[in-house]
Amino acid sequence: MKIKNYTKVFLFVVAAALFSCSSSEDGGNGDGNGNGNGGPNSITVNASSFFVDLGESVTFTVATNEGDDVTSQSTFYVNGDPISGTTYTATSTGSFSITAKYEDLTSSAITVQFLAVVESISMTVNNTALNLGDRIEYTVMATDTQGNEFNVTNVANIYINDQQSVTGGVYIPDATGDYNAYAAYETFTTETISVTVADNAVTPASYNRRALVEDYTGDWCGYCTRVSVAIEMVQEASDDVVVVATHLFNGDPYQNQYGVEMSNHLGITGLPTAYVNRQEEWNFPETNNVDQVTDKAEGTIGSGLAINSTIKANNLSFMVSVGFSENLNGSKLVVFLLENGLVLSQANYYPEYYGGQNPVPNFVHNHVLRHSFTNVLGDAIPAGQAVANNTYRVKYDYTVPSGNIGNPANLEIVAMLVNSSNAIINVNKASANSHAAFD
Repeated sequence: MKIKNYTKVFLFVVAAALFSCSSSEDGGNGDGNGNGNGGPNSITVNASSFFVDLGESVTFTVATNEGDDVTSQSTFYVNGDPISGTTYTATSTGSFSITAKYEDLTSSAITVQFLAVVESISMTVNNTALNLGDRIEYTVMATDTQGNEFNVTNVANIYINDQQSVTGGVYIPDATGDYNAYAAYETFTTETISVTVADNAVTPASYNRRALVEDYTGDWCGYCTRVSVAIEMVQEASDDVVVVATHLFNGDPYQNQYGVEMSNHLGITGLPTAYVNRQEEWNFPETNNVDQVTDKAEGTIGSGLAINSTIKANNLSFMVSVGFSENLNGSKLVVFLLENGLVLSQANYYPEYYGGQNPVPNFVHNHVLRHSFTNVLGDAIPAGQAVANNTYRVKYDYTVPSGNIGNPANLEIVAMLVNSSNAIINVNKASANSHAAFD
């Protein structure tokens, strides 16, 4: 792969530092005590570049320890073989050892690398005919002068309908029609590929039923570890339970306006408090009432959700699809953004949990509510959309704020379908850069 100019400069500095020292073959002409005969006792070989594109030449020079340029009187060796003159052009890629001889002095070796350069790029797509809600997945490949291919999708720029995609090789279209795309990498551009997006997908007749636990918690709350353990028990018992951890009160660093709005709606004044499907409080002690949650995550139901997401750097793009096999006028959509892997000490008043440590150091907080794309109680789904045999879709594009989210790769999207009484009809989740399909 061709190395960018700034990379070459950096590597040149490193290489120069490593290889600038040199010595004579036999110890030089002096006695080692500053009483030499005045002639040089070592030479140093240098190169015009330590990283050279294949097909280009490198030029060598030689200087004595006294500062004299003796290039014209020296012989250069590449991998032990003498060359004619002071320049060399390799016929293959790789690392080459360079030494020089001047009279009876031999330099230390330096290394010059000849690099293959990109000769062309090409782009392919996963399918040229897709349904709305599917992912268009582009792959950009570069071919070097040696015939080697390598994937440059993550560093190429892909332009879709003449607009640069901020989420890289995966694009989620938000409307039907033709999407024309090409890729650019270094000085190369691909041919244009056209993808036709239609709306021919069949809305499923039934969907897997999932349950929601909203855990109102705080890092300062010593009794909240009880609910944390109960959630772990639920997740061991079922893969169909979605968890949202809403941090509240007493300066908890993960508290935000969305959690406050929900707690005000529910009238929460003390922690821990956990709600199941937004309708009933999880009975105390939660660790003895795992079935209260898992029983609600069994069987099938007439409506469900799919989430298709992609992320590159801080740019998140995703589509939520709501499938209906029944009329659900008055239903609403709630979409949350969560973050996993947040490390923060957790107060703990239970000797039987987490080794009895108080606080629990380096406690990992998962499913933490960070943002809401909708009203926390839901945005109304148009009446003409919440009807049998229809799929309602909403696309969201979001720039993850720097310094607020710890790691964009740890983001999780939760979508909820709720009725007019704010009860959960169904719920689904998807990690960033993944697709949670209807099931």
